Amino acid sequence: MNSTQKQNFINIGWFLVMLILVTIVQIPLAFLSRGASWQRGLWAVVYAAGFLVAIAIGLWIYRRIVPGKWQRLTGQDWRLMVKGYVFMMVVEMSLNIVNMLAFKETSTKNNDLIATILGKSPLSLIMLSLTAVLASPVLEELTFRGILVSGCFSKERFWLPVVASGIVFSLVHQSDNPISWLIYAIMGGTFAYVYRKTGKLQTTIFMHGFNNLIAMLLMVTAIH
Repeated sequence: MNSTQKQNFINIGWFLVMLILVTIVQIPLAFLSRGASWQRGLWAVVYAAGFLVAIAIGLWIYRRIVPGKWQRLTGQDWRLMVKGYVFMMVVEMSLNIVNMLAFKETSTKNNDLIATILGKSPLSLIMLSLTAVLASPVLEELTFRGILVSGCFSKERFWLPVVASGIVFSLVHQSDNPISWLIYAIMGGTFAYVYRKTGKLQTTIFMHGFNNLIAMLLMVTAIH
């Protein structure tokens, strides 16, 4: 095993660590609507702290894989981000129609679960809304784009890491049918494509955050 293969093997290990953290940080959500006020408040602190720790670990790993300063976004980067987002929305709306016709589902299982958690208590709504827009995009892009794409694949490969990122991203979003699974796979693949094209992780963090913001606004509006 040469040094490059050894480093790729180590990076795969780091990715698996981050994959576990992405799952663990969501556990406190189940307790934000239970117990006394001080208990719910404590779980909210644990929830926020978990994201901060996981993001810090992700940044540390990412900087080991991709050293150097963060580059500023250019006009070309923003145009690609807009095109990527529009592409995702067109595909998602089209697949949602297919999902409704084929499986009688008007939303993905993941979104239904999020909507259920949002409606459990005001604290759940506030904490999940904040993390979905501000924290989850950072943590997930570090994991599924930064560490997976840059750390586990060579720079010469383009489509393989894009496809792999989309597949793994979809696997963690609890789809219950092939159409829902495809929605998240294309979303994750689009993020990976933009990241590969620009080499700047902040492009997909912004795209992911904006996508979650729109989704959360629609869910909160529907609940109230």
